[in-house]
Amino acid sequence: MKTLFISDLDGTLLTSRENISDYSLKNLNTLIDTRGLCFTYATARSLNSAAKACWGLRQNLPVILYNGAVIMEPWSRRMLYNNHFNRGQLDYIRDALIKFDVQPLIYSFSQAGNEKVSWVEGQETEGMLRYLARRRGDSRLNPVKSADDLIGDDIFYFTCIAKKEHLDALYAHIQASFDIRCIYEQETYQTDYWCEIMPSNTSKGTAAGHLKTLLGAERMVSFGDGINDESLFRASDESYAVQNALDSLKKVATGVIGYSEEDAVCKFLQDNIQKYV
Repeated sequence: MKTLFISDLDGTLLTSRENISDYSLKNLNTLIDTRGLCFTYATARSLNSAAKACWGLRQNLPVILYNGAVIMEPWSRRMLYNNHFNRGQLDYIRDALIKFDVQPLIYSFSQAGNEKVSWVEGQETEGMLRYLARRRGDSRLNPVKSADDLIGDDIFYFTCIAKKEHLDALYAHIQASFDIRCIYEQETYQTDYWCEIMPSNTSKGTAAGHLKTLLGAERMVSFGDGINDESLFRASDESYAVQNALDSLKKVATGVIGYSEEDAVCKFLQDNIQKYV
């Protein structure tokens, strides 16, 4: 493998309808099948959510999930990498959630390797309810009766969905920790804010480095649009921001391509694939 291509999903590869356009789907699959394109994604989404958004895309490489907390094979659901919290970090986060009265969604793997999304039933914010409603029937969902039931398993990620004014203080407090970090930004398709909490060494860039080594790639080229893509860009040999990306990300990119709604990632690969294979 010469070059590994890694794309963010929301705001980059996906349209505003949270899917891959028919044009991109057809032509990316053609590049994978006929030109040996080594293409995967790095996303804040879970495997279930990402697989639904990318339905029909050839997924023959491991994928990066939860902003780099997990690397998984989508066809077997075998976990290749999981960067979970230690006990001290969990205690710090628990105390902060209580202090600032914030209800989280908590992501973990059981000892048997089963993924769970846990929360205290009856204490959901509007944003959490919307998140859960879109995932009805998802086997990962694990409502519990009290916060005491949330502790256990290998917890690797917290997501807090609420109005900005309700999350600002929590974000500032968590960011003051030396070994825990947050990604804090407005949801791509809503007005709510997401405060996503992870170990400080969790990032798309760190996970992408692991994946590059695992696959034996010589180079890595990435695509993105948001705050959580900066580490991915810095870990890549080349990086390209879509036109609708944050200005701060464009500043660290190798170049700027077209808009996500106009199949920018796919068109860049069609135009430039001969340079990489």
